[in-house]
Amino acid sequence: MRTGVVALAVVMLALAPVRAAHAQFSFDARRFGMGGVSLGRDGNVSRFNPAYHAVKKRSSLNGAPRISIPIPIGLVDFLKTHPIGRWGKDPMFNPDSAGFNPVALMNLILSPPVFYDVRRPPAPTNNVEFTIGKNAFVVDLGEAKVLIPEQEFGLGTTSRVLDVGGGLGGFHAGVIWYVHYDIGFTLDDSLRRVLKQADSVRSNSTYSIIGDGLAQSGIAPTISYSGRLTHGAGGADSDDGFYLGGAVHYYMGVGYGRARGPAGFTTGSPVFGTAPIPLLDDTLWTSNRSFGTGVGGDAGLAWISGPFEVGLGVNDVGATLTWGDTKVQQFRYISSGDSLVTLPLQNHVQTRTKLPITYVANSAIRMGTGTTVGGDVVNSGRGTVIHVGVEQRTGPFAIRGGVSRDQRKKMQFGFGGGIRLGSLGVDVGLWTHSPTLSEQRAITMATSISIY
Repeated sequence: MRTGVVALAVVMLALAPVRAAHAQFSFDARRFGMGGVSLGRDGNVSRFNPAYHAVKKRSSLNGAPRISIPIPIGLVDFLKTHPIGRWGKDPMFNPDSAGFNPVALMNLILSPPVFYDVRRPPAPTNNVEFTIGKNAFVVDLGEAKVLIPEQEFGLGTTSRVLDVGGGLGGFHAGVIWYVHYDIGFTLDDSLRRVLKQADSVRSNSTYSIIGDGLAQSGIAPTISYSGRLTHGAGGADSDDGFYLGGAVHYYMGVGYGRARGPAGFTTGSPVFGTAPIPLLDDTLWTSNRSFGTGVGGDAGLAWISGPFEVGLGVNDVGATLTWGDTKVQQFRYISSGDSLVTLPLQNHVQTRTKLPITYVANSAIRMGTGTTVGGDVVNSGRGTVIHVGVEQRTGPFAIRGGVSRDQRKKMQFGFGGGIRLGSLGVDVGLWTHSPTLSEQRAITMATSISIY
């Protein structure tokens, strides 16, 4: 039963980003080949900037397709290697198996196998060497040292998984489903040296991890407006002009949880003279039966003049949710009783959470009939991501390239191409990424079919 639940959770995590990707990091191979930048009026531009809702998406100007359908070669390959009917005995999902590798499972969750991995993220499984003495304890992780972060390791974003509704003219009414999480942990210097440099554990010393994680989700009824304020030199028939857009959301959070505190151990003297004392002092906040409610908004502007356009959008401004019924507990290890206890601190209390302000700034220029260059700067809650890309079209063929800086401030690269025959096209894009436990780059090949 436990294995089945794990397998189902992995499938859901692997497939869920496909829905979110259209809004945030499209599974369009064109964008992968350009390092993640959106040169058309879709993707990050449409997601973060409500002003672009009033701008027409003209594929004749930038070659953007009306619909992009991913070809999930990676998922087909994964299911061939790990048939669903055998997941109960598959070492990938069975913690009781001698071949179970938690690093590989975590990499699978953090980097779902929708597309084909040309170079997979590392999941080392080599033997760990221990050196034990009366007053020394050394752990040599071998190749697994690459998994130990040098600084804070964090994952976080704000996603709008679903956005449904309709409108008339420039007005739009609908409901969005949002998900926000921000998880981070930091190893103290002593523990990092033990794991990263095979330094000996020392007597009368504390080794700990400081963690802080928040997750919340809910729905938000929305009213928005977008429109063109002025026309450019091209007149009403062109896209030239100045655009504004805005939206108001009433957030209804259905649940949230937050955990914060240290975990680790303290050694005695000598190291093996007494048993190490576990350290755990974690505070947990959880919502009970009430919704979290709050009001926030989006705003955006865009300016288009001939082949040049720029835009700026911000989301979730002022989005503070009030939870009227929250339970606060503390998990602590009591050394005197050698036990883990749960201490209720508060119940039925009011707490507040915030959705981070997210933004995008973008620009693009079309040169001639086949070259488009552009870039964007995006922050969706944890670190700023920068994309710069170029596309060159010659007849039915396209060549693309791009670079980006990810949330870890690590440079990533993309390149690819495509061919268009009438209303159909096939695109391939390769990109490097480091979303897993290791900071080493993996390489993924994305494939998609475009409908123009």
